[in-house]
Amino acid sequence: MSMVLITTMVISVLRLTVPIVLMALGNMFSERAGIMNLGAEGMMISSAFGAVAGAYFFGNPWLGVLTAILCSMLVAGIHSLISVEFGGIQNISGLGLNMLAVGMTSFFCRAIFNTGISPTVPSLQTSEFLKNVPLIGKVLVQFSPLAYLTLVIIAVCWFVMSKTVFGAHIVAVGDDPRTAETAGINVWRLRHFCVTVLCGALAGLAGAYLSIGQLSFFMEDMTNGKGMLAVIAVKMGRWSPKYIVAVALLFGFFDALQAQLQINNVLNIAPELIQTLPYVAGIVTMFFSSSSKETPKALRQPYVKNKYKI
Repeated sequence: MSMVLITTMVISVLRLTVPIVLMALGNMFSERAGIMNLGAEGMMISSAFGAVAGAYFFGNPWLGVLTAILCSMLVAGIHSLISVEFGGIQNISGLGLNMLAVGMTSFFCRAIFNTGISPTVPSLQTSEFLKNVPLIGKVLVQFSPLAYLTLVIIAVCWFVMSKTVFGAHIVAVGDDPRTAETAGINVWRLRHFCVTVLCGALAGLAGAYLSIGQLSFFMEDMTNGKGMLAVIAVKMGRWSPKYIVAVALLFGFFDALQAQLQINNVLNIAPELIQTLPYVAGIVTMFFSSSSKETPKALRQPYVKNKYKI
């Protein structure tokens, strides 16, 4: 294997891992607080469209990122309202929002751009401010600024969950909300914050990365299952940031591998079959994994206000 191919693979793996890591870390906060989020795909597709729409109308990719975060937080807020405030069935809420988001983004894309693919908009595909770094500047410049922001977010998430009282409160609410409430923790406010703000914002960055970090346009169904890979990464990573990143890198590797196999046509099989490689890897990984004792004990269990009041 040539050095050029190895370098290409490494860069591809890192690029393709970023949206999975961001969405998975967002889901980690949601699930650690006891709220299952199968609506990751919907949050990502909403923010991917929001990023392009923001960059298109404002002419600034960073305002596109802000728009993406707001769009994702809107979807996350609906999920939080249904799951936390009304005690709805969390899995159904998430899956329903996926279908709604896919349909709405397709509708608005065609309404605004008259087609299922947007025009090219200002993007954040490269980091030109790093081009003068000695020796490695040419490599560093190839990554989006959002990729470097992801490194900071990973460190912050690890610190919050491992070293802070706030992280301990999240774990307590996800394990035993009744006891947490008795200890003075506002269970509902914390769950709303984890789902709407933390999960919504990180999902927004993930979607923005897909549309204006890797590319410079929006197309229908462009998330292509990456939200569900993020859901799997959280379970496989045992709700721990460092393990979630490791699983996301595994999925990123298989995604990069299938891309290279299609480009080089090594296996001489249908491209549609090769494209399933990351998802087959996710299913196989789930199949051979054992259930973790670290699973939030109150995950998917509604905890409605005044439920335990006499």
